[in-house]
Amino acid sequence: MSILQQLQKPLFKASKGDKILLKYIKNSAEDFCVSPIATIAKNCGVSEATITRFVRKMGFANLQLFKLSLNEEISNARRNSSIISGDICCKESIEDTANKLLINNIHTLEATVKKINEASLMNVVRLMQKSNRVFFVGLGNSGFVADDSAYKFLRIGVDAKGLDNSHVIMLYMALLNENDLVIAISHSGETLEVIRAAQLARKNGVKFVVITANRDTILQKYADVCVFYESGESILETGSVTTKLTQIFIIDLIYTQLVKENMECCASYKILTKEAIDTLRLTDDEMAE
Repeated sequence: MSILQQLQKPLFKASKGDKILLKYIKNSAEDFCVSPIATIAKNCGVSEATITRFVRKMGFANLQLFKLSLNEEISNARRNSSIISGDICCKESIEDTANKLLINNIHTLEATVKKINEASLMNVVRLMQKSNRVFFVGLGNSGFVADDSAYKFLRIGVDAKGLDNSHVIMLYMALLNENDLVIAISHSGETLEVIRAAQLARKNGVKFVVITANRDTILQKYADVCVFYESGESILETGSVTTKLTQIFIIDLIYTQLVKENMECCASYKILTKEAIDTLRLTDDEMAE
């Protein structure tokens, strides 16, 4: 496994110091490659011995070899324009690319399904059933999923709202109460604005759910429930369709379970909301005019 892949999913159980180094390299790989061990230690707040042990866990005899290999991988990734999946070739046909993307998406969804925690998902459903209002929070690419999720649940009678602006999110977090539920969608689980929102929400007694790919996220400290999904996204593939697809899949799973348990009520709301939307469509007579 390459270094870039291990930065996402290390082959070893990462210690606290290892996690700090993994995060630092992901965010500042070029600085890492040109900095002496003393500077890296100072920037990360870890000991030089921790860095040496980390490098060996990654499969390298010393730091210099690790840096050389990491720098080469970064250069190759840029040279091959690998802001896309690494198994895709620039000269292949669209059909070949389509099949590879399909396989990648299927593998990610399959990996997510294998590690689904049913108890966690059921807890989310229970929290939704008990809450007066549900707020889906997300920034950047996750913001699109948050907005779509709110629309999806609104169609079945859930008082849901999507929040994708950091200032608006904080305003709402200050005004919510124990009868409200916040579902935060954060791929990295490290977005500062989402962490601040979680802190404020919990301070006000709001129930908080996190959907993330990061099983070590600090958001676990503030969450009533964490729902994790798998991701094959590399550093340069940030915002890939696969990530959004997996997030939407988790939302759809929660939605479906909620509908299963409240079929008659959800169906009646779906009919009402469909009829309301249908009034915005032109009738045959209006189209003929």
